[in-house]
Amino acid sequence: MGVALIGAGPLSVAALSGSILLSNLPEAAGGAKEMAENHSKKKVLLLWVATAAILAGAALIGHFLLTDVKQEYLNYIKCFAGGAVVASLALEVFPKSFKKDKYWSGIATTIGLIIALFLNNLGE
Repeated sequence: MGVALIGAGPLSVAALSGSILLSNLPEAAGGAKEMAENHSKKKVLLLWVATAAILAGAALIGHFLLTDVKQEYLNYIKCFAGGAVVASLALEVFPKSFKKDKYWSGIATTIGLIIALFLNNLGE
């Protein structure tokens, strides 16, 4: 996330942060509920807060340490991060979605990728 924010304005930072929060909130809530079955709510909350702090810190460090890196290397980092997101989706989200409805899951995935490509090219 830190690399994606290099050169970004406050509105872009807010939009990216908000979209990450909203897209991860349902999964986090489900994970927290499962964790609360075996651990105290205080321990679960502390773990989520610590995880959020570590991720925010990593994003800030990446943002400031990689500001002067060549665009070519930033593109490699972004590709790696994108691959990690797709791998996460392939392991966690896609199987559940395809189990419920293969047809619409495939169409929604395709439309989502096309919209992401369109939005990415919109800024150029």
